[in-house]
Amino acid sequence: MSNGTRPSIDVRKVARLARLSVADEELTPLAAELASILDHAKGLEELDLSDVEPLSHAADLETVPADDAAGDELPREAIELMAPEMDGPFIAVPKVLGGGDGDS
Repeated sequence: MSNGTRPSIDVRKVARLARLSVADEELTPLAAELASILDHAKGLEELDLSDVEPLSHAADLETVPADDAAGDELPREAIELMAPEMDGPFIAVPKVLGGGDGDS
């Protein structure tokens, strides 16, 4: 937070982005902690990693796909009991795509 801006503005912005509520008396201590974290991260940029291979994961993992086999069908009544809401023969679910305003 050494970019010349007021620490309270930076902390409030980070808190808002993280959806956190921060009291006024917490701003100064949090600004110091945030500055310390950013200074540490800046120090990591100085490490020579030219001989280090990039990793996609820290552990050596192998994904083993499960067999894709059809199982027993559930009775329609069981599905209807688990469904949040039915619309005739269909399961009604909340809309997840679009503008979010319910128009599209």
